[in-house]
Amino acid sequence: MKEVVLGQKTFSISRETDHSFEFVANIDEVTFINDSKATNAKQAVESINSVDTEIVLILGGDDLKTDYSWFTNINYFNIKTVIYFGRRFSEIKNIFNKHVMVIVVDNLESAVEISKSKAIKNQAVLFSPACPSYDPFDNYKNRGNKFKELVLTETEQNKGTEGI
Repeated sequence: MKEVVLGQKTFSISRETDHSFEFVANIDEVTFINDSKATNAKQAVESINSVDTEIVLILGGDDLKTDYSWFTNINYFNIKTVIYFGRRFSEIKNIFNKHVMVIVVDNLESAVEISKSKAIKNQAVLFSPACPSYDPFDNYKNRGNKFKELVLTETEQNKGTEGI
């Protein structure tokens, strides 16, 4: 069991592996979570429903077979924005547009960049792709590592420019 702090709330999660609801950073009181191991919609829904704070959700990849019907079992109230990259953008927009803003981007890099501008204090950015990583990444580990790198790289760059 692992304790994760989001804003002023703390909750426990039972998954202990890297890339499975992994805390990455807290930047300007926004928590970044790497859930790259969520390679299907069922796993993503479990993660989304376990977060008791507002979420900027990053979904996507290059998949054609994921059963997105799992998203009917989701707590839409917590999701403030969905950022999606991949080929099934029209289906994702149809599912989520009724409930939240959907932003379609070209790649993970753009998704992370936009998530940083959309998330506000005490929210979480949850990268839970809901599909396999048959896109620019060899596997969910490489994809998760890229997410962490993108989150942390900009943080390190900002530290170097503070006070200028």
